[in-house]
Amino acid sequence: MILGITGKTGVGKHTAADFFHQRDWKVLDADKIAHDLYKPYKRVWREVVKHFGEGILTKDDIVDRQKLRELIFSDTEASKKALKDLNAIVHPELKRYLKDEVYYLKKRKKNVVIIAAIWEELDMLEICDKMLLIKAGEHLSFDRLQKKDKMSHKMFEVVCQIQCNPPHPDFVVVNDGDVKAFYKELNRILAEL
Repeated sequence: MILGITGKTGVGKHTAADFFHQRDWKVLDADKIAHDLYKPYKRVWREVVKHFGEGILTKDDIVDRQKLRELIFSDTEASKKALKDLNAIVHPELKRYLKDEVYYLKKRKKNVVIIAAIWEELDMLEICDKMLLIKAGEHLSFDRLQKKDKMSHKMFEVVCQIQCNPPHPDFVVVNDGDVKAFYKELNRILAEL
């Protein structure tokens, strides 16, 4: 079983992935994989630096994701173009990696969870057997992100505008309560899979 978990930023996708991981599912986190693709001197790193310049690097030649985020997540035409350019560099590599991993894990009869807010760009409807959409109130989502990433509210709004939900997910969970209530809903879904 390949389960895609999606939803806007701050809704609890990683908490859901942890739930499945504790039940021996393999987790493929699109953000972590993309982060690995940005490692110095890899192909994606070279393309990103070539396109955006060395100003996005730390002194250790690591892509400063905060600087990159500021370039692509503001409400200007230049940032929209920058986001489109970045996606054209990263998404094909990310998609290829996910498809290769899913192929490998399916052959080993592993249950897999893929978590990504950018489900459409990664062809998750094609890759996954089922899709789980997690929702949460905007205020609660922002509070969660503040604790985790210190994201500004303006950047949060821009990110939320870019992200969209799949039109017909197989499962929908509203994560507006505590972890216990969230896990109860996830247990219900697990029983149906």
